[in-house]
Amino acid sequence: MSVTLRRARPEEAAALGDIGFATWEASAFALNDAGRADRRRLRGEFRSFGVDHSATMLVAEADGDPVGWGAREHGDQLISDLWVAPEAQGRGIGGLLLNALVEQASVAGHPVAELETLAANVGAVRFYERHGFSIVWRAEKFSLALGYAIDKVGMNKSLSP
Repeated sequence: MSVTLRRARPEEAAALGDIGFATWEASAFALNDAGRADRRRLRGEFRSFGVDHSATMLVAEADGDPVGWGAREHGDQLISDLWVAPEAQGRGIGGLLLNALVEQASVAGHPVAELETLAANVGAVRFYERHGFSIVWRAEKFSLALGYAIDKVGMNKSLSP
């Protein structure tokens, strides 16, 4: 399997949004949701993200097909999104995306890369720790996309040499 990274294109927003939504549905986020989120609206949020923020998104392609994406939504040190299709997980794609997003933040001159994830998503927390991130806070934060507060951890990674 050959994996390449490239910039997102606005015309693929729906397909990329569907990857993000499918990943969310298969994750601890959805298991923790207990039916509270309006899934149709949430899928629309994922699709809209690709329209509104395609310039900040990196897409991972395997053999020419998108299998994941990540973003620094505001072009700063915060990695806002990292989604790899459930069927493509465990193949190093998330690590490739994460490393590329961290490198972007470093090149932009940020001293740290930051991200947030669901505290109960132990697999994600361990993934980020394996890539050099450390938990720096834990708090309940309101999610506009979900419409309720969730228990999150904030993680960062030093980018200084």
